[in-house]
Amino acid sequence: MNCIVFVTVRTASKRLPKKALRKIKGRPLIQILLDRIRESGVARKIVVCTTKLKSDNKLVTFLKNKRIDVFRGDAKDILKRLYYAAKKYDTSEFVVVEGDDIFCEPSLIRKTCNIISKTDYDFVLWNGIPFGSSPLGIKTKPLYELVKNKNISDTETGWGQFIINSGLFRVARIKPKNKKLYRPEIRLSIDYGEDLAVARKILYRLPKKFTLIDIIRLFDDDRSLSKINEFTKKKYEKHFTRKMNISLKKKEKRI
Repeated sequence: MNCIVFVTVRTASKRLPKKALRKIKGRPLIQILLDRIRESGVARKIVVCTTKLKSDNKLVTFLKNKRIDVFRGDAKDILKRLYYAAKKYDTSEFVVVEGDDIFCEPSLIRKTCNIISKTDYDFVLWNGIPFGSSPLGIKTKPLYELVKNKNISDTETGWGQFIINSGLFRVARIKPKNKKLYRPEIRLSIDYGEDLAVARKILYRLPKKFTLIDIIRLFDDDRSLSKINEFTKKKYEKHFTRKMNISLKKKEKRI
């Protein structure tokens, strides 16, 4: 298995500005995430898909100094950004890891790569695991149809749901075989200051290499950990549901 992995990230977020370059234990969050993706062992190429905005210039400079491939695309339309990145790198399928998800599990990246590469599914997502720990698998062909026919230009938030609602993709919702991973109440994605505080505690308590099971054990051993960002779940859901609608262009009737 050899997949191309796209990392969607930008630094102009209003909720937690420049978070990709914020450091924990001396490493920027984007570096922590890239290291975890490499641990999967299946990424033939990792490309950070960011925007053309000046606010992302510092991020791009950092990545280029680290010899990381960068694709700069639409600031608000992530679906469009991903499609043109896929077109540039001439790939029929790819794995996506969002820049907010520094705890994305390497073993799930491997499994996602396998499913999207070897099955007829067009979109692969994981159900029931901690929020912010899973990648997504996407086929390029139906993504092109969606980008071409959608009537919305802002897909920044909830773009995975746009894919599902479009009806253009054969969707695989995967449940983890290991029941210990089924912990949907745990929030690991970094969108707010409270999420960053949780990430700091996790990274200071675990060794440099760790698994999702290690993180879950940490939450089980310290019940106060989940309370730090408990209220950010509602804030995120409110922001997420606000941008859920998508429509496709109506096909003209042939005369």
